[in-house]
Amino acid sequence: MYGKLRSLAFTSLGHFSNDGTTLLYPTLITYYVELPGIKIPYLGAMAIIFNIISGIFSTPVGNYADRKGNHGTLIAVGILILALSSFLLALPFVIKGYTLALILAGATVLGIGQAFYHPLGAAVLRSTFEPRSAPSAMGVNGSFGSLGRAIMPLVIVFLMTALGDFHGLLIYTLYSLISAAVIYAGLRGLEISRKKNVITADSADKAEKKKGMKAFMPFLYMLTAAVFVRSLFLTGTITFIPTLFDETFKSKTLMVTIITLAYISPIIGQPYFGRITAKYGGRFTVIVTFVLSTVFFGLFLIFYHNFILTIILYGGYAFAAYSGFPVFLGYVGQIVPREFSGASNGLVWGIGQTVGGGIGAAVITLFTLFVNVPTAILYMFPFAIGSLLFLPFLPTRDKAEKLASAA
Repeated sequence: MYGKLRSLAFTSLGHFSNDGTTLLYPTLITYYVELPGIKIPYLGAMAIIFNIISGIFSTPVGNYADRKGNHGTLIAVGILILALSSFLLALPFVIKGYTLALILAGATVLGIGQAFYHPLGAAVLRSTFEPRSAPSAMGVNGSFGSLGRAIMPLVIVFLMTALGDFHGLLIYTLYSLISAAVIYAGLRGLEISRKKNVITADSADKAEKKKGMKAFMPFLYMLTAAVFVRSLFLTGTITFIPTLFDETFKSKTLMVTIITLAYISPIIGQPYFGRITAKYGGRFTVIVTFVLSTVFFGLFLIFYHNFILTIILYGGYAFAAYSGFPVFLGYVGQIVPREFSGASNGLVWGIGQTVGGGIGAAVITLFTLFVNVPTAILYMFPFAIGSLLFLPFLPTRDKAEKLASAA
């Protein structure tokens, strides 16, 4: 019991700290665009870079953790890297003449740091909880990620307003450093058990691991493809959602108020969908969250000029859309053995969620070269509809359990 509470408590802190940076760069876009010589397409290009880098690093990080078993320590390393990224992203406000280069450096380091938490946190929880109860634990854990995503934009805007752009981000950097130290202390020594002769360094055992993974690859590829297209839409739009609200309501205060209120809903949504995943299986929950998020976003596009309806409809969208951690990785955990957790989670989250998001940032940035931000976000909606086409091909719970038992 102590091991379960320990893993849940400190991975939840990691999720809070990690996802607190999810909207860091989109929020800073509304500040960077006011700097001399900075245009929206430049800032969109940086969003492409950090998402692609995060996706590329995610699977190698998961593989490395599977070999070493030091998932907890690596979570702390990821948060430490995020602290460095926030420091670099603060420098454009005080060092003139190198704005784009400094934003590029900060975005690159941000991408590396964000590659760590999701595959590793899910693997730790999958190791300490049983397959059927792990999605529920991931839901509780995910609610802390949603809490970080909801309140940190508000905290960042407050700090930058009260202390100045640079010094406000320095305080945020200090907070991230302290979080990394606490997480390291809490998860140090917590290793994930590995099956002998499966996760070892010699080539024969690597071949055995590859053979063991092969049975699960059709499922992983299909889920990754569905997540990829969904994330293309989701991350593409979130890149400029703060800008959309800032331009529509002409106020950073109203912008951050909408984001904070809307992103409170996944705090409830993640544990709810985690329990649904545990009870009814990952396929059912993936279908529900995909359909709900698409419907809510479609309604949001119609009514986003209305402040109250924007909070309600965007909040409903966030409730369903930002549930990927317990739903996708809970689904993976129901099927794939724990010794393959890091690599499998890295594939689905790194390639599907994060590289898909990077492509989405690229697509919407291309749109902004020709149309304004609201129209560019509208043009992204067909990708949300397209993600629904993958749903019939995901395996049912019975097929998934047969696949798992045959391994």
